[in-house]
Amino acid sequence: MCHETPALPVRAPHNLAMAATVRLWQAGKRWVADDPVILRQLADGLRALPAGCPTAHCRSRDPIRGYAHAHQVMDVHAAHRCPRYEAAAAYAAEVRR
Repeated sequence: MCHETPALPVRAPHNLAMAATVRLWQAGKRWVADDPVILRQLADGLRALPAGCPTAHCRSRDPIRGYAHAHQVMDVHAAHRCPRYEAAAAYAAEVRR
């Protein structure tokens, strides 16, 4: 039986430490995946980031692809109310009219 790694999630995860761990695991770096001390240090460092820290998604200019996508974007950016949140909220309001 072939061991395949699962696909990464499409939307931004709420747990940044888990997301970073999964990305490193998917990258196939044996020195990372085989050493729990390194994984623990990475996770602790990511947990120390402020919750309202803007992500790369905040600078995204990709169009909102639908009502459900607008709500996913708003959920990710609700804590810091960046321009991406405002664009998604405007899209959802326009669709509901």
